[in-house]
Amino acid sequence: MRCTLLFLHLVLSLWVITGCEVPEPNATMSDKSSLGDLKLSDLEDNSREQIAPDLLMSFRILTYTVVPGQVDELQKIFDLLSQKDIRIANKSIFEANGFSVGTGSYDEGVQIAQELARIGAVRIAHARLTIPHDKKETISRAPLKGNEIIEYTKSENNSTTMTPKPGFLGWVMVARPDPRLRGTAQIKLFPAYWQPGIEAIRLRMGLEPIEYQPVSGGQVLTRIEEQGIVVLGPSREMPDETTLDKMLFFLPGRRPKIQFFVIICDSVGT
Repeated sequence: MRCTLLFLHLVLSLWVITGCEVPEPNATMSDKSSLGDLKLSDLEDNSREQIAPDLLMSFRILTYTVVPGQVDELQKIFDLLSQKDIRIANKSIFEANGFSVGTGSYDEGVQIAQELARIGAVRIAHARLTIPHDKKETISRAPLKGNEIIEYTKSENNSTTMTPKPGFLGWVMVARPDPRLRGTAQIKLFPAYWQPGIEAIRLRMGLEPIEYQPVSGGQVLTRIEEQGIVVLGPSREMPDETTLDKMLFFLPGRRPKIQFFVIICDSVGT
């Protein structure tokens, strides 16, 4: 009996020394747990926080294919598009890498659709993007095994190669409202490669989920109004070598195809 009383006395003494503090019912682990000055709540994923609708931009990404041998016909469509609001750091390098781009209004988009039907282009994908300003989004991706030796033009009269690690290679898009023209979007497109699998970790570190590695010589900046279009595709038939444009546009298989993209701006937001 004396042992029991002594044990209770020690427990009560310890309870008094620690200040009798009892966590509130609504306290969570992220509120109370910490590593020095770093709270667990600092590592929480806040990417799902709601974004005001007027800060979102809406696009449609249409992926079309033509059969090999139809790129010359596709170039006739690019000839109908405008180059007025397109900015390319080095046009000769852009073209040397086998890229073509053009823009059009809504009315011109109707004509382009008719021309696509004429050359037998087939739509194979239709994606809708609702994205915040300046958020990077992939519009295409091709798997990389890590042993590909990819040829591309990096600078004037300078062809080089790269061997990316396993992951993906594709086109990436970034958009924002044009501050000078209401109802108009600025769109940046560039080829890049990246490694997937650590998106959650990067988000918890406060970083973008994917670390894109842009490929020089392929970046383009353009501007379109709401309901306007951007067409991005190849400027030549696919070479026999493993080139950058072949990796980005060629779809191998029993019946190989060449893909290209039509981007439609539905809403710029504010």
